[in-house]
Amino acid sequence: MKQILDQLLSSGKGWLNDGGDSRKAQMKGMAQGGLAAGAMALLLGNKKMRSYGGKVAAVGGAAALGGLAYKLYQDWQSQQGGSAQPAQPLDSLQGQALDARATLLVRAMVAAARADGHIDAAERQKIQQYLTEQGQSDAARWIDAELARPLDPQALAREVTDMEQATEVYLASLLTIEVDHFMERGYLDELARALKLDDNLRGSIEKQVAQLGAPS
Repeated sequence: MKQILDQLLSSGKGWLNDGGDSRKAQMKGMAQGGLAAGAMALLLGNKKMRSYGGKVAAVGGAAALGGLAYKLYQDWQSQQGGSAQPAQPLDSLQGQALDARATLLVRAMVAAARADGHIDAAERQKIQQYLTEQGQSDAARWIDAELARPLDPQALAREVTDMEQATEVYLASLLTIEVDHFMERGYLDELARALKLDDNLRGSIEKQVAQLGAPS
C-alpha cells in the first residue's frame, strides 16, 4: 500500500504532461503495469485529472505528504499556545504500522474521488477489467471492495488515532477532490466533522492545498 500511495502521489507530473487526459494516463498506467495511474484516471475521468495532477505533483510522494501534514499540525498546535503533542509522521513508520497508515490514506483518496457520485456499476466494471488485465487481481478485489463500501466518512474517522493523522487524512482527501459539486462539499464537511478538525486547522489545510493547485 505504501507503493500504491507513492504512485498516486508521484504520477502527477506525467499526467500534466499528457494534458490531463485520463485515457493517456490510463494507457501510461497499463504500460507501467501498476494500479495508480490507470485506476485513478478511471476513477476521476478527464474532468478532474489536471487539477489532481497539479496538486499531487506539487506534493511529490507519500513521505512529503506526511511531512506536510505534520508541519500543518505542528503550526496549528503552536497557535493553540502549547507544544505539539507526540505524533508519528508517515515517514517515521515501518512495517505493519506504515502499511495500515498508507492503506487508510489510499482509502481516503478513493472515497474522495467518488464523492460526486459518478462511479456507477459500469465504471466499477471498467476498473475491474483494467486491473485484471494488468495482472493486478488482488488490487482489483481490494479496490472493488472499497467502491462497494457506503461512502462513510465516519468509518474512516474511526481508524484515526490522533489529530496529526486526521490532518493527513483530510489533506489526502483534498488532494484528490475538486470541490465543484455540492456532494463533494458535503462530503468534506462531514469528513471534517467526523475527524473533529478544529476550524482553524481545517482552514490551514485547505489554504495549503489551494496553493498547491494554483498555476505557477
